[in-house]
Amino acid sequence: MEIQLDGKIPLGEGGYGSVFPGNYQGSKVAVKRVLLILGANGANHEESILNLQFQDHPNIVKCFHYETDDNFKYFALELCTASLDHMFLDANHSLKYRGPKLPHYITVFSQLASGLEYIHSNNLIHGDIKPENVLISVDSTSQVVTMKWADFGLSRSVNERGTFTMNSGIKGTRNWYAPEIMKLISQFQQSEKPLGTVKSDVFAQGLVFAFLLLDGHHLYGTNELEVCINIAANNPVNISKISQSNYALDLIRKMLEYEHGNRLSSRDVVIQLESIKEKVIIF
Repeated sequence: MEIQLDGKIPLGEGGYGSVFPGNYQGSKVAVKRVLLILGANGANHEESILNLQFQDHPNIVKCFHYETDDNFKYFALELCTASLDHMFLDANHSLKYRGPKLPHYITVFSQLASGLEYIHSNNLIHGDIKPENVLISVDSTSQVVTMKWADFGLSRSVNERGTFTMNSGIKGTRNWYAPEIMKLISQFQQSEKPLGTVKSDVFAQGLVFAFLLLDGHHLYGTNELEVCINIAANNPVNISKISQSNYALDLIRKMLEYEHGNRLSSRDVVIQLESIKEKVIIF
């Protein structure tokens, strides 16, 4: 096998797999290992997702190669320094991010918005937008920091309207569900399969933006139960902790529209951030 991994030191868990440090063609990589029987759940979407990651978008974690043995499929992925949630760990935590300072948050938002718009333009929904799936990449020479979306294990193809049939149930992480996903949970007792939408990604991305502005706290509460109740009730309890004059507050509110039909698209977010950047002084 061309991909080598150190299975003793996991870097994290992702959709349908675990991630380990490894080596590919003499370079350090992150190796995602997926049990074949689990990976089969998303096999029909795999080709389009790999096409996305084999391309060189600056805000998408790149996949260099993949191969299989009798039990697992292995993906050699671009190795990044940390995930976004690691910024807010205790100072003595072993995973605490201690790298160069992130760019101005408006630049961080713009990078993430560009990456998500690119995902959607390829007729895919990410499906698991959260801080753990935002990776911080630090260039070893220039020390420039770039934000990248990772973990496409729950991605799905969508039609031209940006929707898809949720045949295999609700996936993802409850704290980062959009309100329409909360509603769908109760609808799975019905005979008709419910539809998912790319606008759910936009809602979750708005939560990630707020997470940064709130120094690692969730916009809708302090624990999973409270967050889920408040998202379903359209009650962002911590929004008052973001300055009313903050450059991104109005944008975040539009991204968090309760009805997904009224919510911005990922393309709209990119355009509005470009407009905001022209008015914000970036140091």
